[in-house]
Amino acid sequence: MLAIAMLVSNAGNYVLNLFLGRVLTPAEFSDANLMVTFLFSLTSIALCLQLVAARFIARSDENGYPGDSDQLARRLRWVALGAGIVTGAALVGAAPFWSSVFHTASPEPFMILGIGVPFWLVQAVGRGVMQARLLFSPLALSFVVEMIARLGLGIVLVTLGLGVNGATIALTASFIVTCAIVTVTSRSRSTVMGDGISGSEVRAYAALVSILLIGQIIANNSDIFVAKATFTPTDAGIYAAVALVGRAVFFLAWSVATVVFPVVARRHAAGRESSTVLGGGIVAVLAIGAACSLGALWLGGPVLGVVLGPAYAHLSLPLAAYAAMTTLFAIGNLVASYRLSQSRVTESWLLLAASVLQLSLLLIWHDGITTLIAVQAIAMGLLVVVLAARALAGRMRQPARASTPEPEEVLL
Repeated sequence: MLAIAMLVSNAGNYVLNLFLGRVLTPAEFSDANLMVTFLFSLTSIALCLQLVAARFIARSDENGYPGDSDQLARRLRWVALGAGIVTGAALVGAAPFWSSVFHTASPEPFMILGIGVPFWLVQAVGRGVMQARLLFSPLALSFVVEMIARLGLGIVLVTLGLGVNGATIALTASFIVTCAIVTVTSRSRSTVMGDGISGSEVRAYAALVSILLIGQIIANNSDIFVAKATFTPTDAGIYAAVALVGRAVFFLAWSVATVVFPVVARRHAAGRESSTVLGGGIVAVLAIGAACSLGALWLGGPVLGVVLGPAYAHLSLPLAAYAAMTTLFAIGNLVASYRLSQSRVTESWLLLAASVLQLSLLLIWHDGITTLIAVQAIAMGLLVVVLAARALAGRMRQPARASTPEPEEVLL
């Protein structure tokens, strides 16, 4: 259900992107895509809040103390609001600087985006609560509502001539609408209390989550920033169209990780085995990646050529290669997320290392679209090989280990 909802949500977002690519120049489209990339670069905060909420609320509810979960959710909402205000102020105050660095036509989109950041972070907490309590129906609906608000308002405002500013206003407005819905839907008023959730434990786990999320941000967004800073505006716009396919693969695969994470956290709290959950998740991610890669290879270029114009018609091979590369990253991300739900962090460090390697290679070699995709494939391929070797070595060391509860401490 969640995968279908995210597929619908991504389809709507793609319709908006295709509309923007059709009515805006490649340079303007690059500016609009940069706003989304900036937002994704802030997901370290949003997803940290979401995963912390998902993990501790799942554990607390599994032990029969939903009142503790409600208290934690309230604390996290205040943290999200404070972090959003500070981050939004940094975007608004430094808008001329960001505009100069990334060669945008105006600093105004950065200011508009800054207004929406607090709502974006608060809604992440609500989604974490729903994720923990396996409320996948309202969680799925929240993604669809966000897409509808963004798509409808974006088409209207851009058609009225507001251009990149209009697209960014639609982005911000969708956060406000979704934040209101998610906050109401995720509320619970249980009075069943336990010993409480330790604040120090939450902070320690948040630090662990940040390792994974920083790696995600670098891997997902560094190529866009490098392309925007080093390519011509037209070439950066064309590369942005290629990167859209990679983002579709990642966010569809993230729907798998979203389901796997709370299920494994609950099983871990109860001392039950969960390796079969990971195996099923990997198969699902591979299926998503294969479908996207083959679809991009067969139809990607011709479809973009019809929808966006002839400048995009030759992109079938780069689209397929980018989708395949992102599939490797999505597998690594799923494994790291799975292990993180068990308070194990080594895989997150490995993903961060691969992301830093990717960024280093991008900064050295960035002379074209093909080169950017190739160096990312090298880094992500190496990540999957290392994770597979580590898993195989672990099985060889402990082939018949019984399923026993593990202590709630950081395990390497």
